[in-house]
Amino acid sequence: MAAVEAHEDRLRVRLETTLRAMPGIRVYSNARDRTPTILFTIAGQDPQATRIALAEKGINAPVGNFYALECSRHLGLGDAGGVRLGLAPYSDDADIDRLIAALDELTTKP
Repeated sequence: MAAVEAHEDRLRVRLETTLRAMPGIRVYSNARDRTPTILFTIAGQDPQATRIALAEKGINAPVGNFYALECSRHLGLGDAGGVRLGLAPYSDDADIDRLIAALDELTTKP
């Protein structure tokens, strides 16, 4: 299991570092030790629109407060919440590349 954890953590760090550097993306995942998930929003874009745009590219990124309604409200996300990206043992660098390209397109479109 240590190898799986190391694999997922490496991908999460790569993805999270990139997302935090992208204009317009706000990452809400800040815990040092956590599962390989990232909660984010794109400035000026409804999280459902982000989910739909990613789904059209074959990327599953659910939206919601994920049973953490009070936390979602505290973060300023309201009842709707944000977009969640989850990595798994079968995720790889090509998946991260595809996701980053899709998000880059979403954040640079006029």
